[in-house]
Amino acid sequence: MPSSDIFSLYRKDSILYAGGKNIIYISSDKGQTWDSTNSIPLPSVDNIIVYKDELYAASYSVGVYKSADGGRTWQNIGAGIIPFVSDFCEFRGDLYAATLGSSVFKLDPVHRDNWSSFNNGLSSLSVNLNSIAGNSNALIAGTLANGLYDYLPANSTIWEERFLLGQIRPTEGVYDIITANDSLFLAGFTGRFYMSTDNGLNWNLFGSELPSNITSLVNAKQALLLSRSNFNGVSYTSSFYYIRKDSLQRPFVPFSLVPDNFTYKIEIFGDKLWDASNAGLFFMSLSDLPGISDANDTVLHIPLPVSFISFNANCEGNKVMITWKTAQEQNSSHFNVERSVDGTRWTVIGNLPAAGNAGSESSYSFADNNPVQNGYYRIAQYDLDGKVQYTSILRSSCNATDVFSLWPNPVHDRVFINIVTANESQAMIKLFDSKGALVKVQKATVLQGSNQFSVDMKSLTNGVYQLYLDWNNGQMKKTIQVLKQ
Repeated sequence: MPSSDIFSLYRKDSILYAGGKNIIYISSDKGQTWDSTNSIPLPSVDNIIVYKDELYAASYSVGVYKSADGGRTWQNIGAGIIPFVSDFCEFRGDLYAATLGSSVFKLDPVHRDNWSSFNNGLSSLSVNLNSIAGNSNALIAGTLANGLYDYLPANSTIWEERFLLGQIRPTEGVYDIITANDSLFLAGFTGRFYMSTDNGLNWNLFGSELPSNITSLVNAKQALLLSRSNFNGVSYTSSFYYIRKDSLQRPFVPFSLVPDNFTYKIEIFGDKLWDASNAGLFFMSLSDLPGISDANDTVLHIPLPVSFISFNANCEGNKVMITWKTAQEQNSSHFNVERSVDGTRWTVIGNLPAAGNAGSESSYSFADNNPVQNGYYRIAQYDLDGKVQYTSILRSSCNATDVFSLWPNPVHDRVFINIVTANESQAMIKLFDSKGALVKVQKATVLQGSNQFSVDMKSLTNGVYQLYLDWNNGQMKKTIQVLKQ
């Protein structure tokens, strides 16, 4: 291995790949020994991925090459794609590339030697993408400004442009996005960190705000680790932090500081944390960190003491009624009702005791008697150990026209429905299986404003269902296909 300029890291099963100048280094024994590919016409291998048993490499200024024989020979497959590839992602059997300058490209799935633009639904605000990642239900791409990210649900060909925390933030961009099972974690330009547990539809802040520096995230079994590279006017310094998944409400913990070092990418391989930097490739043992082991993360270790099944913010005269239901509670202490004028800065406006331990539904309500116009609301649930869990964010919309949305789709356990309406009514939900048989009927009260409720599909067999919904005395009707997995 050279003593300088390792630009990228990529792990596939039991093999670690490290990108250098014109070459990729390969280890299959946890980094004890390294082989290398033959030379690639790339000044720096900035991105690596293995797709359908072929090795792909990209450089910001040149394009994409692939090898079908483990790196002995290389083929230029840059046709159709601009040279500034920022990230790769395999999503539901296809390979995607995020670019700086022309949004997203998709590889020809048959010949795998050319690319086509995949930008349906994207505006000029999304031309510069820094990171792309996907779980089983959605593909997420992060832009360089405005707190804007792009969301592509499974089985769709049309992107949605959405904003972190629901609003424009001109200084916020995306450094990195990673997945931990189906949860998504995002590092922002402003030093803030975001988490989504509903496939990228809604995001909550976690951890502590850090000085804004170039960031790389990696997922370990019990924690998230990150690197940040800061320029002091003379040289770069790399700082390393971790945050445990059972303490995401707490600050990040610093554990290493490396002067004269710029970190391009970090990765976990075996029981080591690897650092690809301008000074070469380094590692440290995870055993040096308290209670953190390798990356064998088969289950996301984020205890959820409360299961929220509905959350509503509805208008009643000059006040906003906040209501929510939980399906179960374990060691639950209390709920804070939080309000924001911008979806970012939050103020506690109420406090309610929780049920503590409950195996059945519990209902709660709180009246905001001095609401702000178009205010944002969320509920923070605290358990007896001080750990906190947040609902999604709702915005009060007392004079809104009717709006409907549903997520996630495909669904594993519960599908969530959001209705924004100006009228109070009863909603009727009917679920039909692929043969047209009615398998579930559910009623819900829809109040003026923003309403969120869920349909439990856990006990249903996997397959395609038709969800029919009507509200506003039958004037509003929606039918949508839902895939249960």
